[in-house]
Amino acid sequence: MGGGAGDAAPDPYKALGVKPGADADEIKKALDRKKLLYKSEPEKLAKMEEAYESIVQASLAARLKGDLSGVDKKILNADAVSLFGPWAPIKCESVMKDKQVNVAIAAAATIITYMTPATVRNLQPIIYATIFMMFRMFAKLADVDPGPSANIDREAAQQHNNKRFFRSFSIVLATFAATLFATYYLPNIIFEMFSISVPVWYLLNQEVIVTAFCSVALAVLTCFYR
Repeated sequence: MGGGAGDAAPDPYKALGVKPGADADEIKKALDRKKLLYKSEPEKLAKMEEAYESIVQASLAARLKGDLSGVDKKILNADAVSLFGPWAPIKCESVMKDKQVNVAIAAAATIITYMTPATVRNLQPIIYATIFMMFRMFAKLADVDPGPSANIDREAAQQHNNKRFFRSFSIVLATFAATLFATYYLPNIIFEMFSISVPVWYLLNQEVIVTAFCSVALAVLTCFYR
């Protein structure tokens, strides 16, 4: 008789060292660790990649059948293409201590701008706050995604660190630029295009408004995303 217990397919979760139902990030990190561990052993490396593909394909197959129970949302949508690709913000809530620091930086920029006399106000406080937020995001990425160990693979660790720095720089700068455009340049364009009379209170407090909105956007980004 064929098909004994020895012929059963190996458990892909067990092969990767993760629990069934683990989210996509955890599974991908497990695969990366296995790749690093077995980079000089092609056969074992191939088995790890097969296990990962097996988990993803099983989830997608369940999706096609309409059985969505117990399927992680990230794995469930593994075949979906994000508008911004791998650079899109990913939900990742910070610990309370980090939240407090991020909010304090944002609040300080707004308060300093508000306390500055209207005749000499500028956007320097929020620009400095944006730079601080870049380093805060870099530190957050280092905590949640440490990457390969430099002691094992220095080149891979350096590449991962460069990607981490570029992501923290680009995602924070993009958030600042988008908010700045929406709260500073866009209103001015609308005022000029439609010949709208600009209220005096808006002229006197434009920098405060811009700084407040940018501060909120940056605080939300660094506290709840990566």
